[in-house]
Amino acid sequence: MRRTVLGWWCLLLFLRGAQAAAPPLVEQWIAVCPPTYETTLEPLVAHRRAQGLKVVVVPPAEPHRLQAQLQRLCRNHPGRSSILLVGSLQQVPPLRGTISRMLYQPSDAGYGCLQGTRLPQVAVGRFPARDSLELRAMVQKTLALERAGPGPWRRRLTVLAGIPEFNPVVDRLVESMAFARFDKLHPSWTGRAIYSCSGSRFCLPSSQIRSQALAYLREGQAIILYLGHSNAQGLYAGPTTPFLDRDDWARLQGCGVFVTFGCNGCQLAGPDGEGYGLAAMRNPDGPAAVLGSHGICFAAMAQLAAEGVFQQTLVGRPPRRFGECWLAALDGIANGRIDFLSYRLLDNVDGDPRIPQATQRQEHLEMFVLLGDPALQLPQVENDLGLTVDREIRPGATLTVRGMLPPRLHGASVRVTLDRPPSSTPLGLEPLPSRFGPQRDQILRANHRKANQFTIAEVTVLPPRDHFQIDLQVPKELPWARMILRIHAQKGEEESLEAASLTVRREEKSP
Repeated sequence: MRRTVLGWWCLLLFLRGAQAAAPPLVEQWIAVCPPTYETTLEPLVAHRRAQGLKVVVVPPAEPHRLQAQLQRLCRNHPGRSSILLVGSLQQVPPLRGTISRMLYQPSDAGYGCLQGTRLPQVAVGRFPARDSLELRAMVQKTLALERAGPGPWRRRLTVLAGIPEFNPVVDRLVESMAFARFDKLHPSWTGRAIYSCSGSRFCLPSSQIRSQALAYLREGQAIILYLGHSNAQGLYAGPTTPFLDRDDWARLQGCGVFVTFGCNGCQLAGPDGEGYGLAAMRNPDGPAAVLGSHGICFAAMAQLAAEGVFQQTLVGRPPRRFGECWLAALDGIANGRIDFLSYRLLDNVDGDPRIPQATQRQEHLEMFVLLGDPALQLPQVENDLGLTVDREIRPGATLTVRGMLPPRLHGASVRVTLDRPPSSTPLGLEPLPSRFGPQRDQILRANHRKANQFTIAEVTVLPPRDHFQIDLQVPKELPWARMILRIHAQKGEEESLEAASLTVRREEKSP
């Protein structure tokens, strides 16, 4: 009996060891590519193979026949799969929507559905190229982003937000939801924002919103995020305020990916033309991928999609591939929670109470589009500095930060910054005059600069070869409950970033 038990234990340990030693499952990358585009796509095909992916290239077919073929390929593969449709709607036809407002509308989402529901399990993206020249630019953008060098842009978020203009109660609700979401950001993220609501510290004079948005985008970022109203022609900042339109997105410069929760941002076809997201995707200098809505997306559903993206992409370590962000948005729509009051308020001002919530969720699953390669690798930053720091700080005290540099970063420069939280109010904001004019515009500009200046203390040093100890003087005026500490080390093409949230401890006053 003892030998039998011993034998079972040995077998169990052997199986656990074999399981631990098993190599990770190989990812599968499926490209649906017309034969005339295969040569143009080849650099990306070679790149995916070099990354260790199993590459399968298939020609287009009638949509339902293609859907069945893709489902077989994905079900028969033991690892993760992603699907890239290469070409316009005429070259690689989409499926058609099956419910409510999406009935008969073009939709690529169904190509990733394996379980008989409208919620995809496989990420599906499209290069909306109309010719080889456009496709070559999309391939080059994809490769360029994955090969781009280090820098602050890798953890920078540019937020563009349009005024809700529902009513004061709902506008405050939307703004509070957004700030609550930004407070959950992983501390490694930095950002800047433009919000066209005149009561916001992130606002600018209406004549400068467009130019400042373009300037921010040119500086570079990992993710561009738009929250607000839009139509196929562009973003909405107010009835008389110019924002970014299709022409801007077709010409702007800026790395990263673009996520928009405005209506018709990724409209594949319609009476007012294609959405601005397609113009951005066809721009050789624009974002490498775009996530957005084909149709008119309702505010409550956009909130659910945004929460899904935030939780998957910005709260913890970002996923390796952009397709996971699209799947997260759809999972938020399908399974995300929204309380009864918030849903009713949002649905009454920017929805359709005649369409049940369950139906809205289903139609929005077919509505959201991914333009770009779902296997696109998002910028990753190592965090291997062996950081040692007190998680509490005192106003006016000295904060000592210690760490060890890995061999690849021996001799690197190290920058330490202390930032206030994303939703915090900066010091020195000036009250905004009610009367329009030069003085009001000047204060708007000054408040906008202060709102986007989050760093309140910093120091850069060139430490000894393998370790560092840096003393940072904490400002005496520190009205915030917590602060964000970031340590960034860079040497040539190598970098590492550590970040932590610190609690502000105040001296107790004597009675």
